Amino acid sequence: MANVFENVWLMLTVAGIALLIVSIIRQNKPEWGYWPLLVPAVIVGLAFGLDAMVKTDTESIHEIISICKKAAIAGDAKAIMTVVSPNYTDAIHHDKAGLEATARHILSKASIKKIKTQSHLLTMGSGVAESQLSVAVHLNSNSQYAAAGSLVFVSIKLSYEKTGKKWMINRTEIVSVNSHPMNWNDVP
Repeated sequence: MANVFENVWLMLTVAGIALLIVSIIRQNKPEWGYWPLLVPAVIVGLAFGLDAMVKTDTESIHEIISICKKAAIAGDAKAIMTVVSPNYTDAIHHDKAGLEATARHILSKASIKKIKTQSHLLTMGSGVAESQLSVAVHLNSNSQYAAAGSLVFVSIKLSYEKTGKKWMINRTEIVSVNSHPMNWNDVP
């Protein structure tokens, strides 16, 4: 079912139906003037207002991914760490500091031009979520990784936890690079 807080299309559809109904009413009751047209206008305003005012869990996770992508392009490992949980752990990094050291190392060699999301499958539970994310990383020619090509396809699995009202990454696993299975141990 559509969530009125995540996108405006459900409410805009309702506004369109309301406009049709109001048009029919106006034809039968011309003495009412333009006042009935306020109903669909209010619904449209409500649609955009609800979307802007309420940040859903899904939108929060999409924002985390956007922050990470922008930080990777800027080569800023510290900005990535702002969305990483203090409880972070994965197969090779036992804490957030270990991940930060690896991120600094990778980003110091990579010169990223842009990152395009190819696919993102998000599953959510009560206070936890998981993403299967595939991205195309476009490297600048001065990147140390560009020797293998300026376009790299990366698939990663991200796990999130909700602490209070804030979502944070608590686990990251590399799944593949250029369709070759890979994990943290294989990162140069």
